Amino acid sequence: MTSPTPITFYDIASSPPLRAFAANPWKTRFALNYKGLPYRTHWVDMPSIATLRQTLGVPANRTLPDGTPFHTLPLIHDAATNALLGDSFEIALYLETAYPSHPPLFRPSTTGLTAAFNAHVDALFTRFATLCTHAPFDPRVADAVGAMFAARVGAMAAELQQRAGAQPGGVKVLVAFEQALGELAKAYRHTGGTTDYVWRAGGTGEAQRQRAPTGLGEGGPFLDGDEPVYADFVVGAWLKMMEASMSAEDWGCVRTWQGGLWGRVVDALDRWSEIK
Repeated sequence: MTSPTPITFYDIASSPPLRAFAANPWKTRFALNYKGLPYRTHWVDMPSIATLRQTLGVPANRTLPDGTPFHTLPLIHDAATNALLGDSFEIALYLETAYPSHPPLFRPSTTGLTAAFNAHVDALFTRFATLCTHAPFDPRVADAVGAMFAARVGAMAAELQQRAGAQPGGVKVLVAFEQALGELAKAYRHTGGTTDYVWRAGGTGEAQRQRAPTGLGEGGPFLDGDEPVYADFVVGAWLKMMEASMSAEDWGCVRTWQGGLWGRVVDALDRWSEIK
């Protein structure tokens, strides 16, 4: 099936000029662009998201630690089927089912694994959301957005940092972020275990020094194969958020970590980053 009319894609409005920056909408944007589906972006001020979802009859898709419903984006309306979906993973599954003749987002029998990977990557990056000190929030609604951002990301980040033992403070958090991404880099290099050579040169010390397996490459830019799948877009979406929201100096560091892996990932996904 081919959509005869563009899909309406609701994304979070930034400060002018309008640009994409939030991670979960980026997942959907990557998916729409990769499948080559016609769509148009409808930008929504963050304080208006709850009203939009309630008006369209789409329930909240997130819950804060205190149990309060939290309305967020993305959301799509497909006029071809009248489908309304308001969760990035559910949107990906819908696009895969509704448009099977377009490039696939999932390899066979990997939906559950991708869902678990999505949750893992979300938790990893959310733990370091405090590094997003330059998020391009629209100044017209800055006060309201600041309160919402603190309620959503601040609470989750504090909880996850406490679990992981991360300490407050920019430098310490940045170091912990490098370590966390180093662990994620193992997926790109198809290795694992407790070895840390992929993120810290020489290991943690003489007694624990690890050697990379013979023939281990740089890894990436995609997790498996020459073409990306939804799991690649999950990581790419968070990296795009960091690119838009971290200081230029800090983001420049991230691009170089693990032998420049994250810079290669972002650059490789650029062809599916168009904003329509």
